Amino acid sequence: MTPLHISLDAEQNPLGLDVDKLHGQGMLTDIGLLRHGTTGGQASIGMVVTLKDGTQVLAETTWKLFKTAYMALSASPIVAEEVWD
Repeated sequence: MTPLHISLDAEQNPLGLDVDKLHGQGMLTDIGLLRHGTTGGQASIGMVVTLKDGTQVLAETTWKLFKTAYMALSASPIVAEEVWD
């Protein structure tokens, strides 16, 4: 299983970004569940990142890793500062 690095404060603890391999900056434009997305038949999350030039990148992680990341990020003090209108 591919590990998923979770940074609760990406400004203080930067993401695992290798600037030499960076091909552009984009926006997360699509996200969805894949019922049997892994080779083992487990659910996964598919995400599309659309770069400024229109190029799209598909990223995928397991539902278990995504849920763990969601729970960890939700516990961050940064989230508590957000205002939900």
